[in-house]
Amino acid sequence: MKNKLYLPSLCLFVILFFGCETAPKKAPLKGEQKKTITIPSIEKKSDAPFSRFQNEIDNFIQQDKDNSFFKNGIMMTGSSSIRMWTSMEEDFSAFPVLNRGFGGATIPEVLHFAGRYIFQHEPQIIVFYCGENDISEGASLETVFASFKNFVKIIETKLPETKLVYISMKPSIARWNLWPQYQAGEKLIKEFVDENSKIAYMDASISMLEKNGEVKKDIFVEDGLHMNAKGYEGWTNQLKPILEKMYQSK
Repeated sequence: MKNKLYLPSLCLFVILFFGCETAPKKAPLKGEQKKTITIPSIEKKSDAPFSRFQNEIDNFIQQDKDNSFFKNGIMMTGSSSIRMWTSMEEDFSAFPVLNRGFGGATIPEVLHFAGRYIFQHEPQIIVFYCGENDISEGASLETVFASFKNFVKIIETKLPETKLVYISMKPSIARWNLWPQYQAGEKLIKEFVDENSKIAYMDASISMLEKNGEVKKDIFVEDGLHMNAKGYEGWTNQLKPILEKMYQSK
């Protein structure tokens, strides 16, 4: 997928704020026919490159039709580290939590589908984990940072009362070679988060690294990328105090 996701993401950002459905014309490459790229509105079915997770989003939409989900709760969304958090409701039994993680999502994909599965729930808090896959698929640190700022801006505009908890990109066995890039990207994001009183920052590495700086080996499933119950226990212990401080029952 590489960086193919990011041009549509920028176009979507314009759509969300200005209601425009047609992206600006792109200068044609040499020997290429000049054409206009049209991006569907957020209410329509998605086209490639976003369609790889369409089935999962459709499943969210169906769940919303079949169930009366609460508003003013805590939505956790982002990529598979959220999706695979199967003990979430038990881990946070004191809070109304809703798991809306999907696939190996990137930030542009969360942006693309936000109008179909996030806004209508009007969550009091969004816990967001995304960005790791972006870098793994070839996105630059600057692009990931820009995508994150777009996500924050959209939430601030569409859900002005909603607060955010950002979980930092995690170290892992499978992507240990990318850890220096994740750290560099986190430096940009944390500086931005520290300037916004409505965003809390959770450093996932605190519960995932040994004292010597090496990643823990016993907190992952066989693929070395996704966490097991012990890994999620560490995240729960970090996240729960943050939510206790931020969440207000009404």
